[in-house]
Order: sequence, then structure tokens, then C-alpha cells
Amino acid sequence: MLNILSFLIPIPFRTDRSLRTVPYVTYTLLFLNILVFLCTQPFSYLQYDAFIDRWGLTLTHPSLRCLATYGFIHYDSSHLVGNMLIFWIVGTVLESGIGSLLFLLVYFSSLIGAVLLYGVIGRFFHPESLGIPLIGASGAIAGVIGFAMFRYYHIRIRMIVLVPNVLGIIPSIPAYPFPLLIWVPFWGYAAYWGGKELLNGILQLQVQGSDNVAHWAHLGGMGLGLLAGLLLRSFREGQRESTLEDSARSAMQGLSQRSFDELQRLLLEHPDDPEVLEAMAGVVMANGNADESRTLYMKAIPLFLKQGLPVRAAISYLNVLRAFPLTTFPPHEQLTLSSLLENQGHYPEAARAFLLIAESYPDSGDAQTALLRAAQIHARNLHDPSRAIDLLHHLLQRYPDSPWHSLAKDRLSGLEQLQCP
Repeated sequence: MLNILSFLIPIPFRTDRSLRTVPYVTYTLLFLNILVFLCTQPFSYLQYDAFIDRWGLTLTHPSLRCLATYGFIHYDSSHLVGNMLIFWIVGTVLESGIGSLLFLLVYFSSLIGAVLLYGVIGRFFHPESLGIPLIGASGAIAGVIGFAMFRYYHIRIRMIVLVPNVLGIIPSIPAYPFPLLIWVPFWGYAAYWGGKELLNGILQLQVQGSDNVAHWAHLGGMGLGLLAGLLLRSFREGQRESTLEDSARSAMQGLSQRSFDELQRLLLEHPDDPEVLEAMAGVVMANGNADESRTLYMKAIPLFLKQGLPVRAAISYLNVLRAFPLTTFPPHEQLTLSSLLENQGHYPEAARAFLLIAESYPDSGDAQTALLRAAQIHARNLHDPSRAIDLLHHLLQRYPDSPWHSLAKDRLSGLEQLQCP
């Protein structure tokens, strides 16, 4: 078993999940690791060894300074590339899901967890290893893998697996491995990675100096990531996200009964969760129940606004407008949604949303603002000055005491001059 795991070389290069947010922390850490490596390239072997002795973490005389720096040092290009490739694939996905602050805590806590287990194992089995500087981001990356094993168990990871030709499958080139291109569930990849480290770690205890890799540091980092995932109930959040993603694909592919039941369970547990409400609205719309879908959207959109998620609110309202063109919210919310649609470049829908305020709430102060904004969109973005002129005339006639009277009159005059031959 150990031989098989040791000889397989999996090279991950993508997942089947798109990022929700920009993973700034992951990109920054990638940049810093690469920058440190590039800055040390002019060093001679002796200079590089001295650099590692100074900034790597030696447990016989540890320091807080080295605890902060050892994770940014890599021995050679293969060490760096191997670590950064996995970190790029997994870290970007995890950070976009759990947020930058929590991701940063998991990353640096895993560096500490890696040191602790490495020190304990070294103290009891190989005390001489404690005098060798510990370097590399592997422990932190292992923690990211461990946390993601719970949080993103449901995603798949695409990889090239280099399989040794030990069975003589390709007789003409027995010395070279052959590649397999496969998708595997992330939990399977993480279990393989952890299992391989555990087996190599056990071998390292039995055969002193079997390799120079700090397998127990990897296991310490991964253990801390697993523990954090358990304590923060990331498995449940992963289930929730998986269900929401399944519902988003339901219109094209059909939602399984199991996924639909899970979505209903989420809705019962979290009746005021706008993401769950939006997901259920999309599913029931795909199944032809338009009235129920509209009700769910109408509940979700104000909750998105309340939670400070205006873009999500605008996307939901865009779906509502296209299916139910006369749907209107209270004037202030409607004005906010209309402005969001305009900012996102949905000009026809934004103009229509502004006009709904004037039509549904003609006596509100927002109705005057809405007419002016709708006219502006028709003039500037939809290239329809005639419609803009009509709206400005309506504003001046319907609201002669409007605070926008002078501005509307100036814009009307300018548009009429442009209309003249």
C-alpha cells in the first residue's frame, strides 16, 4: 500500500467550482512566497544555508521571529512549485467561501500546529531532527487542505496522475510513468494526501533518515485544519452551499429529489436566509409555479438589502422584473434597486424600475426623482431622446412645485435643441 501511494504523483490543476470573491489573502501569500524565493536565487549554497539557519525555525532554539518567517522559505524550485500549486488550487476556493480573515487564521494556526506535532514527534523519536531548520509553507497548506476537506467535500478536483509503469502496461517504455486525466472528489484527494503523509511519517519513524521531508509537520498542520473544520461546523456549511449550487443548475439539468428535500429542509431551518429563499424561488420557477416563485423573491430581496448584499438583491430583482414586469417594492427600496440595476448596466430594466415608482406611488417624493432618473437613462444610455423628452414634460406638468423643476427644465431644453433639425 505504501509503495503504491509513494509512486503515484497527482498534479491538481483546477476544481469545478467558480470563486465567489477575489481571494486577496491567497494571492498575497503566493506572491510573498515566490518573492522570497526569487530574492534568494543570487545566493551561493553557503549563503543560502546561512539564510535558512537564520530565518528557518530550529526547535532547539526557537524564536517568534522564525515562527513567523519559516513558512515563507523553500529549499528549491520543486519544493516551491509543489506547495504553491496546491495552495493556489485549494486556497483560492477556501478563502472565497469562508472569508479572508478566517482563512488567514486557519493558515497561520496551521503553521503553529505543524511545529507542535513535529516537535513532539522529534522529541520522542528523533531528537537530532530538532536541530535541523524547519522551512516551507507545507504545514499551513496542509491545514488549508484539512479545513477544505470538510468545507468543500462535495467539489471535484481535476488532476493529472502520473502512474508508474510497474505492471508493464506500456512494454515499450517500462521506465516512464504514464499520465491519467481524472476528476476526483476533494475529500478523496485530501484523504489520499493525508494517508500518504501518515504512511511516510510512520516509515520515517522506523527508518531514520528515510527522507528529508517533515511529514509530521504536514500532519500537524492538517490535523489543526481538520479540528478547525469540525469546531466551526464547516461540514454543515458545505452541505448548505452544495444544495444551493445544485438548485442553481436545476433549470437546465433538473434537481434531484434528494437535493430538493435538502433545500426544503434548509428553508425550514433558515426561513429568513435570502440565499435559500432565492434558490427555492428559482427551483419553483423552473417547475412552473410562478406565483410561489414571485413570493419567495419578494421576501429574499429586502433581506439581501438588509444584510448589505446589494448586488445579490439587484440580481434577484432583475430575475423578478423579467418574469413579472409590474413587480414593485416600497418607494425607497424600489429606488435603491433601480439605482443598482443602472449601476450594473441593465439600463432598460433600470428605466422600467424607476418608472414603476412614478406609476405605483405618484404622490411620493421618490416618484419625482424616479422620473428624472428614467429620463436620464433614456437620453444617455438608451439613446432615446424622444422618450426622455416625454418623461421630462410629464415631470414638469405633474409636479410643478418639484425641487427638480429647474434641472428638468434645463435638460428638456437641451434635448429639444438637439432634436431640432
